[in-house]
Amino acid sequence: MTAALKYEWMRLTTLRSTWWISGLAVLVGAGFTFIAAMSIRLSSPTEVSGTVDEDWSRFFLEAGMTQFSNVDPFPYLLAYAVAVLGILSWGHEYRHGMIRATLTAVPNRTAVWSAKFITVAGFVAVVAIVSCLISLVLTLLWFGGLDFQYDWLALLLAIFKRVVYTILVTWLVMAVTVLIRHQTFSLVLLYLWPLGVETLLRGLLAVFSGLTGSDDLYDLSRFLPFNAGGRIMQNWNGEFDENLDLFGEPLSALGGFLVFGLVVGVLVGASLAVFNKRDA
Repeated sequence: MTAALKYEWMRLTTLRSTWWISGLAVLVGAGFTFIAAMSIRLSSPTEVSGTVDEDWSRFFLEAGMTQFSNVDPFPYLLAYAVAVLGILSWGHEYRHGMIRATLTAVPNRTAVWSAKFITVAGFVAVVAIVSCLISLVLTLLWFGGLDFQYDWLALLLAIFKRVVYTILVTWLVMAVTVLIRHQTFSLVLLYLWPLGVETLLRGLLAVFSGLTGSDDLYDLSRFLPFNAGGRIMQNWNGEFDENLDLFGEPLSALGGFLVFGLVVGVLVGASLAVFNKRDA
């Protein structure tokens, strides 16, 4: 297992694509925060001042730190950017036939599979943390005149949630790439499913709910994988979400994690079973 981890870490960190994808993801996230904070600050220089209460302090600092991904239905864009590294970790192997060389160097398939998932997860976690910290600094620079009530535990929890979500999204697309052995399809699916398919399904359920006069059908949309996954982070939809039921409407953070995590777990387990049984 140690050999597999060293092999995968060397492969991941020596590819130029790893660094420019990660750098671009952090740059875009921090740039978005910089522009958003600057726009708010310059457009209302007198209104944005004074003491901010605890709830709004927590909201604004988390929003700035995570590109407003705490607001429903904003996605955490950095997760979708760095998840590409997970696709490439398998896609390059299959596309260029390098999986045979990898399995020759490390014949233990379970070790190879585990090493890929572990090293990529660790790398994207670091990228997510760096992005959050840089964005937080930029937010505080623009709003330095505000007297925020700092809840450092809440901010650490917000970062932890983004790390968890980023890893789950990355593992999901990695598992899909193993199952279908086609990186282009996985790349398309990464953006098409959450932004296209689930949006369409939610729209259809809303229409049917309107026709039947019951919200029960639309309420089922909370169990769509990425819609549920977003609830890991999202805690504001016009008002602060507090004391939510585990699988209520909307899902609590834990409920969203359990639903999305179950989907990811099934796909990840299937990918291990398939990788161990079929030819290279």
